[in-house]
Amino acid sequence: EEVGSRMMTTQMAAAIGGVDDCTNEDIIDKLKMLGYEAQFCIPKSFKALTRAYFTRAGPNPNEQFFYFTSLVAWLMELCKRSFQAPKQFDDPNASSTAIIQELKNMDFSVKDIAPGKLRVGHGDAVLHVLNILLDKVMATEEVDFKAPEYPGDEYGDEVEMEGGEDDVADDVLSESEGEEEWFDPHRDVEEKGHNRTDASGNIESTVNPNDWRMEMERVTPMLRLTRQNDSKDWRSHLDWIISLLSTIEKMYPDVTHQLDRISDEISKAAEKIQKREMALSLQFDTLVDQYRSHQRDFDAISDNYKATSSSVDALTAELNTITEMLDNCKTEIHSREELMTDTTPLVKIKEAMAKVKQEIKEMELRIGVLQHNVLYHKLRHAATVPKPVVGHSTIMHGDQ
Repeated sequence: EEVGSRMMTTQMAAAIGGVDDCTNEDIIDKLKMLGYEAQFCIPKSFKALTRAYFTRAGPNPNEQFFYFTSLVAWLMELCKRSFQAPKQFDDPNASSTAIIQELKNMDFSVKDIAPGKLRVGHGDAVLHVLNILLDKVMATEEVDFKAPEYPGDEYGDEVEMEGGEDDVADDVLSESEGEEEWFDPHRDVEEKGHNRTDASGNIESTVNPNDWRMEMERVTPMLRLTRQNDSKDWRSHLDWIISLLSTIEKMYPDVTHQLDRISDEISKAAEKIQKREMALSLQFDTLVDQYRSHQRDFDAISDNYKATSSSVDALTAELNTITEMLDNCKTEIHSREELMTDTTPLVKIKEAMAKVKQEIKEMELRIGVLQHNVLYHKLRHAATVPKPVVGHSTIMHGDQ
């Protein structure tokens, strides 16, 4: 019935889009199976979860989110995963993203879970993450679920009552007569067959005593009283506390005596150690003075060594600088020597002069050819021009 009611509550909460408390209760039950109170709460100074801790926002969201991240880190550790637990004042977005990434690495489907849903520290996403991690841990730890074992009945088959079986029979008879009085309309007819009334008005039963005894034996086991052991019952808690108190009262004198004895032994041992320390101090006083003297000499030598090391470092740095300058000078001298012994410019000058001379010769040849052509055209033109008819002297003078 409890499981059915939890399922109905879960379905109703899912239908209206809310968060159901049953999922949180299931998570708490699984955590208790893993012993989280002893392995997680006590070492990390956390309180035990309440039945609705992750279903709604708490008074301190930062503390609620830190509880969630610490619990997730502990469960991943049980899953043999190396996940560093976020600190209380880390960035919530970075912590939520790291948790989702680690869940993806563990092959969980978390595509519908955003970091913002985990950052609030409560809600469906938080419950879903805790639930899948707990299922993974229980599968890793190979937790088996067995059939429930109910405690045996601590009472006998019959209840001892004052008055014996006759009183029980009378009570059963009175209850049956009361029921007939309320529910059976034909009570008068049945009374006529089993009872009779005398003249004084007293009713005498006509039922066979053996049949009555057999019926009483059949009904008596049904009247057995049972007591359910409820862990939440304050009476059982009170009985348990009383039993613990009596146990403590019985063990207190012995424990006190033992503690006193241990305290005396510790005091004696401490006194012996103190005396032994004083004896060793007196015995090795000379050696201690020598050690201190050597220590002072060593400190002086160490200081001298440090000073010398500093000067050596400075000289080494100066040597490196001079060496670098020398290398630069050698490089410059080598480059200048190469420039002085290089005949490439002279060769280029000679080649240029030869080329210029060749070009001059070609120009002179062209000039001569052009002069020849000009002279040829002049002579040809002079031959084609008619000469004027004048005297011989004139012609000769003109020719001249």
